[in-house]
Amino acid sequence: MRSLKYAFLLSIILLQACGGPAKRVSPSSTATKESVDPVASAKAYEHFVQGDLYEQAGDFDSAGDEYRKALIFDPNSAEIRRVLSEIYFDQKKFDQAAILRSEISEKNSDDYNFIGDCLRYNKELESAAKFYMRSLDIDSTQYLTRAYVARIMQFLGKEKEAEKQYRALVNFAPNRLEGLLDLAGFYIKINKLDKALEVYSEAAALDTVDVRPIVGLASVHLARGDTAQGDSIYYALAEKNWEDPEMLGSLIIVFYNSHDFDRAEKLARRAMELVPEDPAIEKRYAMILFGNRKFPQAESLMVNLDQKGIADANLYYYLARIKQERKEYSAAEEYFRKSLSLADTITDTWINLALVVDSQERYQESLEIMADAMKAMPQDSDAVIFYTAIIHARNEHYDLAREGYQRLLKFNPNDIGLHFSLASTDERLGNSDEAEKEFKWVVQKDPQNAMALNYLGYMYAEKGLKLKEAKELIERALAIEPENGAYLDSYAWVLYKMGKYDEALAQMKKAIKTEVEDPVIYDHQGDIYSALKQDDLARESWEKALELKPDDQTIRAKINSR
Repeated sequence: MRSLKYAFLLSIILLQACGGPAKRVSPSSTATKESVDPVASAKAYEHFVQGDLYEQAGDFDSAGDEYRKALIFDPNSAEIRRVLSEIYFDQKKFDQAAILRSEISEKNSDDYNFIGDCLRYNKELESAAKFYMRSLDIDSTQYLTRAYVARIMQFLGKEKEAEKQYRALVNFAPNRLEGLLDLAGFYIKINKLDKALEVYSEAAALDTVDVRPIVGLASVHLARGDTAQGDSIYYALAEKNWEDPEMLGSLIIVFYNSHDFDRAEKLARRAMELVPEDPAIEKRYAMILFGNRKFPQAESLMVNLDQKGIADANLYYYLARIKQERKEYSAAEEYFRKSLSLADTITDTWINLALVVDSQERYQESLEIMADAMKAMPQDSDAVIFYTAIIHARNEHYDLAREGYQRLLKFNPNDIGLHFSLASTDERLGNSDEAEKEFKWVVQKDPQNAMALNYLGYMYAEKGLKLKEAKELIERALAIEPENGAYLDSYAWVLYKMGKYDEALAQMKKAIKTEVEDPVIYDHQGDIYSALKQDDLARESWEKALELKPDDQTIRAKINSR
């Protein structure tokens, strides 16, 4: 933006130096050649300079006011439009920014990129891609712009177009290796593992020093079920670099980012042996221990670093997550707030702070935190909206949760998780037809979605509808997760609804062995015992359910009726 301003100021100064009427033609102006009023030019200059001063002082509202006044006196200036549109962008006024920039008649590639960025932040991805493509028509070598197009096409499910753009990235990447790694990652995400293997092999041949292609090859071999080949590559890498802490660090990062925490932990432990008392290595090891759910060791290391005064926002975040996992919500809140005090641009910190505050029965305050998160991180608005909906649902405000999911689906119509969340919310609201429709959509798009299979089957069973289909759906869920206690409970319940009480009891006993204590399961077991005329055992089960959920009047009524 600064070079634009100085180009504009120079053009104004040159105009003012002329003694009479002059022609004002800026290199990027939208204006045609026409007479320029020197008085108007002087006014435009005055307001522009004042706007620049306000902007440098951080007063963007006043800066915007001055730039708008400058535009009144020089309405054909492309430079003023560009500068003012960037002010709007910084103020998160993406619609206004895009409109103002689109009014420039002779746009360059940066203008099209800017409009694309505005639309991308507004979640208008298809439109954003079109403007990025127009920018590429002007300059096809722009790596980042093409990367945006590729990722948008991938997100929208347009795999052929995404592949085309990822392949083009290889040719235009400042570093060909980065383009190959992006292409290989794309093939992994769409499960074209043979192609991923080819690309990683090409990348490994291109750069024999960078470990990422080799690690990629190993990960693809493992994904294809070739454990021996994958492991042999990993072991060879580790053995080759066993005495080199810097190279071990590179390997650790690759393993950590691919969530292979076991290998990352082994190498991180070795790095600590090679360079003891190194805070960066200790911090990395602690985070890996967290990833491996070794919370006591991770916490001990992190607390030690904190006591040495070496803590940062990430370390406080992980300490908070450990407390959160233990349901020590007050302590978790304290650490999350410490993390935010050091860095307020980590979306996960905002979200988890809101969740732990809500877990302490401070619903309204948790919503205020999410509102603050939206202001601080508008680029991550989807995550903020989603978890705000989760918080509404946790507090049984299902109508508000539903609004959030529907809002997100407008921009993410193929998101399976959102459709599942909407379906479960509709079921809670009693919108059975809508819930059924959404669950069926999820199962059609993702036949291996055990949660959706179970939920739809249980919904049918609960209402005594389509019991044969319900049984088949739950059996499909159990084929995927045979030890899932909730699914076993659903299976027992559909058998109960079909009058197969002995079979139902056998499945329910399995559910109780595998599931944490759940009042619903004990309530169902009580109903099954009651159907089998085993009243003492029925009462015992209901009493256990009531112990776990003392406010449930339905269960209490069953006990009192006996």
